Amino acid sequence: MNNPQVILIIDDEQDNLRLLVNILKNQAYAVRPIRNAYQGLMIAQQETPDLILLDIKMPEMDGYEVCRRLKSDEQTSDIPIIFLSALDEVGDKLQAFQVGGVDYVSKPFQEIELLARIETHLTLRQLQQALKTANETLEDKVQLRTLELAEANRKLQAEIERRIQHQHEKDNLFNVVSQQSEQVRNLTTWLIESQQSNRQGLASNISDEIARRIALLRADLIVVKEMSDPGADSPIITHLENALQILTQMESYITQITSDLLQPTPQEEDISNNPLIKLSEREREVLQLLVQGKSGSDIADIINIAPSSVHTYSRRIRTKLDLPDLPSLVKFAIEHHLIE
Repeated sequence: MNNPQVILIIDDEQDNLRLLVNILKNQAYAVRPIRNAYQGLMIAQQETPDLILLDIKMPEMDGYEVCRRLKSDEQTSDIPIIFLSALDEVGDKLQAFQVGGVDYVSKPFQEIELLARIETHLTLRQLQQALKTANETLEDKVQLRTLELAEANRKLQAEIERRIQHQHEKDNLFNVVSQQSEQVRNLTTWLIESQQSNRQGLASNISDEIARRIALLRADLIVVKEMSDPGADSPIITHLENALQILTQMESYITQITSDLLQPTPQEEDISNNPLIKLSEREREVLQLLVQGKSGSDIADIINIAPSSVHTYSRRIRTKLDLPDLPSLVKFAIEHHLIE
């Protein structure tokens, strides 16, 4: 059940108060009759009535001043005030409206007219309060919705930036993978060429490098696969899985090639067992001239080096071949068919 609307009456005439109280209570209004203007101001500030009936001619403070004070107070400025007065001059009515009154009823008044005016202004006040509440509610809703939209926009922007960064990382990693794949292809080509030209040492080194690069490439491909969304990038996932399978096949292929390279050929075994392999090309040249019986000066002239260098080469040759002197060097040359 709604609370009755409160009407404050400020009038110094007791008979007027009694009459108004009876009329208003019969209409189920809550009535607060006050005879003193100052007390009426205090009650209005404390209780904030729905409407005020105000007499003009009162001792100590007239109704105009009471109205001015009520309108200057933010707490009571919205309360509608109806003036009740025996003053019926146009100037009196005009002043009543100028200080903030919403209506003016002359005494003696007609009950029906008074109630109609009271009901009208109470209805207007209710509508104004409802509109104010609706505006405040709407403002709160707008503010809340604005905050929600701002938060949603912030999250959306953050998600967009995250996805852009994620895509950049994927693109960069794809570029790295592409470069690594190209390097693996080049190394594989060099490995095959080395195998065909019997460059075993080089091929073995290339094989080790290929194995290292394949391991690195596999790790990067796995990272790319983990970064990809299985639902949105299913073709990419399939491509990555195929690439990983190809790497596994390449590892098997490289292992087979390396195993073949590590098996020396008969010619390689002969070379590896030949002690002359310990000598440099210049040292072998000097050795050949020594076993031919050339002197140190002759050898120096033939290969265009200093005689002291010939002596140095001779000593270095004997050291590498573990030969104590020149006769043993000649014997070595005969055994290894360096002298025909």
